[in-house]
Amino acid sequence: MSGYVPFNERRHRAHAKLLDAVGTGKRVLDVGCSSGYLSESLSQRGNTVVGIELDATAAREAERWCERVLVGDVETMELPFEPGSFDVVLCGDVIEHLRNPGAALARLRPLLVPGGRVVVSTPNIANWAMRLSLLAGRWQYTDRGFLDRTHTHLFTRRTLVETIESAGYRIEKVDFSVPVPGDSDALDLLGYSLGRIRPTLFAYQWVVTAQTPS
Repeated sequence: MSGYVPFNERRHRAHAKLLDAVGTGKRVLDVGCSSGYLSESLSQRGNTVVGIELDATAAREAERWCERVLVGDVETMELPFEPGSFDVVLCGDVIEHLRNPGAALARLRPLLVPGGRVVVSTPNIANWAMRLSLLAGRWQYTDRGFLDRTHTHLFTRRTLVETIESAGYRIEKVDFSVPVPGDSDALDLLGYSLGRIRPTLFAYQWVVTAQTPS
């Protein structure tokens, strides 16, 4: 399918980790669903997916995989859902684009069932490559990557955890990805194993699962 973001099924990449964190047979709110690159796999795993997407063109593509797609800004739009409507709220590479990520996560929390989960991924701005760039005096915004021009917030592990906890969630798991060039699971596993030595330095993306109070 065409799409704004390509889905990467490699088991040690962030997309696969997001899917595993959501699980199967859940009712999922996919915030920033884009063209449905995650919604497709979520629905194939037996989940019922409702999407929210700012881009109307992308939203129309995502409708193929979602029960419903709402077009709007998750920070300001009306959220026409009853409390406890979802088992999981998925925010895959979303919060770095928001004006107030903590407030948005808090706004979404009542939509979860007691003990429901929010699953979040976002880049690690303290990655070694960014540290070297700063040492060299470089801070260049680009079309993609860590310094995507549309990013309004940048997170380290600590600030990400603090943001999620301040929104009323309890951290369940903090995972990460260390992608290696190429399409080899073995190389990705090697990168991940290296990353476990010092995740705050080597992680490219954080993948965090947190729960609402039961």
